[in-house]
Amino acid sequence: MTLRSASFSATGTAVVTGASSGIGAAYARRLAADGHDLVLVARRAERLRALAAELTGRHGVRVETVVADLGDAGDLDRVARRTAEDDIATLVNNAGINGYGPFTDTDAALLEKVIAVNVVALTRLARAAVPGMPARGRGAVVNVASTLAFAGSLPPDPLPVRAVYAGTKGYVVTFSRTLAAELNGTPVRVQALCPGLTATEFHLTQGRDPVAGEVARVHD
Repeated sequence: MTLRSASFSATGTAVVTGASSGIGAAYARRLAADGHDLVLVARRAERLRALAAELTGRHGVRVETVVADLGDAGDLDRVARRTAEDDIATLVNNAGINGYGPFTDTDAALLEKVIAVNVVALTRLARAAVPGMPARGRGAVVNVASTLAFAGSLPPDPLPVRAVYAGTKGYVVTFSRTLAAELNGTPVRVQALCPGLTATEFHLTQGRDPVAGEVARVHD
């Protein structure tokens, strides 16, 4: 997967969450190619280490890895503290889980984790990153949403049952657009990315646990 364009500053460190595969890894590779140092956040340590070695070797950038589950309050605190530091110029809020399943049958704890990762962590990290950006004269926040943010009225077939996931992505779109308007006139830019079905590992698990293995796979 490649990103065809980017509008980020060529300086400063970028935080990328959910960086161990898929869209997050694509952002990490593009940002490294553009000369950004990186802080890569995900649950899978081996995947992060392999990606960090690849990007350092190919582009000569500095890459930190942070193994964290953003649905865990303590892990989120650690990542938020790093995201608030003065060198951070870009935040890519990509981490997300789906929790797909019928609303009445899906485990309530899993649905709470979907909200924790997709909404609470995204908001908390944006709140950590954004306040210092205007004074530094630069800043970009990319929040990864989904075309399912606009799909609430569609029948569930052939799409998976997805009420909570789609609801969280609707929040991401509205939050991003409103925050962008609030920051109008500052050097900080906010973008909501709304991908459709993408060839990643995302649909191989509901998200309670990451996809196992050191080699990236994709759904059918």
